[in-house]
Amino acid sequence: MSPLWPRELRVGVFPDRVTLLPARRRLSWNGLSRVVDEPHGVSCDGATEESPWHAALQALEVALPEFSGHRTAATVILSNHFMRYTLLPWSDKLSSAEEELAFARHCFTRIYGPHAESWALRLSPESGTAPRLASAVDVELIDGLRGVFGAAGIPLKSIQPHLMAAYNSFRGGLGRHDAWLAVLEQGNLCLALLRRARWMRIRKLRIGGAAYAELPLILEREAYLADELEVPHEVYLWDPEAGGAALPDSPPWKFHPLCPASAPGGTAVDSPHLAIEGTG
Repeated sequence: MSPLWPRELRVGVFPDRVTLLPARRRLSWNGLSRVVDEPHGVSCDGATEESPWHAALQALEVALPEFSGHRTAATVILSNHFMRYTLLPWSDKLSSAEEELAFARHCFTRIYGPHAESWALRLSPESGTAPRLASAVDVELIDGLRGVFGAAGIPLKSIQPHLMAAYNSFRGGLGRHDAWLAVLEQGNLCLALLRRARWMRIRKLRIGGAAYAELPLILEREAYLADELEVPHEVYLWDPEAGGAALPDSPPWKFHPLCPASAPGGTAVDSPHLAIEGTG
């Protein structure tokens, strides 16, 4: 590996585990390629924590020193358990980034109450009059990640929500089509309706152990609540724990697997559409 190429570390932070996936670039006769090393996982239990990310942060602090050095740079994917999302309608009354963030904070506060006043917010860079996806996360978690990576001497290149990492993996192939994106984690479903690559609806729901059996019913309900004349029946399913499980067979819904190839928790992290920190 050339000393000019930094080593990559992809880190998934979830309530029950932290996964670390080191990768390096190698130059061969076929050009530059990425070589993925063995993943490293640490279990934790955030179920009883008031803030469910505390245990994961402690586990990460113990695991990170093993990966320091070698010009390592890290990208972190945050579980949707830790994230809140909402869609912001376009408004010609918002003329600056500061006004847009203030409007986003107002929307989160109206939904979640005064706790939202201290959350870290980011907006997706939509063009024209498209609704913008806003994400929110506890500032303490972001500060904790900065501190843990700083103590290990590993630059923190980017922090991304799990939803966005999944979206980035398939948006190039989606083009201008209409579809649903379903991101599954244990006990959690993040469901988005996309029209011509624009965010139209976003929902984060609790889901049971029989997630595949529940999905068609959830989609029927969400399609009804969307209150549109026509809704797409194409569903892109991102499920890191799927293994060889058969996709739901429930016409008219057509499920397409998104295959996470080489990232922690099943997450591909290139080309972020929305990052909490960094440029990716």
